[in-house]
Amino acid sequence: MDLGWKADTCKLQKHHPSYGSHCEEALKLAQTKTRTDLDQEEKVFETAENFAEAWAEAKKYQEKYPDANSIPDSELPANFDWRNIKGVDFTSKHRDQGHCGSCYTVSFTQIAEMRLKLKYGKNMPILSPQFLMTCNYMNEGCDGGWPFFHGFMAENGHLVTEECAPYTGKTKGDSCSNYQQCEPHSKIDNTYFVGKGYGDSSEKKMMKEIMRNGLVNGELQAPHIFSMYQSGVLTKTGIKQLHRKVLQLAQTDASRSKKIVD
Repeated sequence: MDLGWKADTCKLQKHHPSYGSHCEEALKLAQTKTRTDLDQEEKVFETAENFAEAWAEAKKYQEKYPDANSIPDSELPANFDWRNIKGVDFTSKHRDQGHCGSCYTVSFTQIAEMRLKLKYGKNMPILSPQFLMTCNYMNEGCDGGWPFFHGFMAENGHLVTEECAPYTGKTKGDSCSNYQQCEPHSKIDNTYFVGKGYGDSSEKKMMKEIMRNGLVNGELQAPHIFSMYQSGVLTKTGIKQLHRKVLQLAQTDASRSKKIVD
């Protein structure tokens, strides 16, 4: 019975003797694909003819309101997309994290890149997820973590560029000392939850934060069955249907085993 998520088929747990060495080829392919995509990326951004107008549009909520919560509900638009502010894309290209549970880090660096672009109105160097995964003892590298803790580290320390600390899609065998010569590139001024604290967020609060200040990090507490997800939108109905499929397949396998035994 093959129900495994393809992206997770080669991930072994920490106690396994082959942990960290079972996906080397796949990791190399993911890394190559990532670097190729990023190296070939050519964004117009600040050289666009209408950049000044687009940048002014992008910063209008910062100039008009002292904070995101001050934006009235009546000003929430039906559509808002940082990839197209008067034709200018303020985001950075999505990265391939490979067979590494680093989504919390890759998303964090891409959000930092976007907010820097919004603040300074120019393209930013790609920031390094590898540096954070290896050096931030508050998180677990390729085994997950919290972007909030990366915020703390970047407040009290700094972020470095991808050029100095390239992404490898793994942390085993890596050491923070490998990046001690990397020049600091940027810092985080303030790390905070959207809302008064954890669990106090809402759709409107997130919309206002995004509109005024830029992209945000969010976490999803996925159920165990999410590991069987392959495509589409996973809904409550879809989860029930997937449960039924699992039970049916399990019953089929059990029936086949019984016939073999008989």
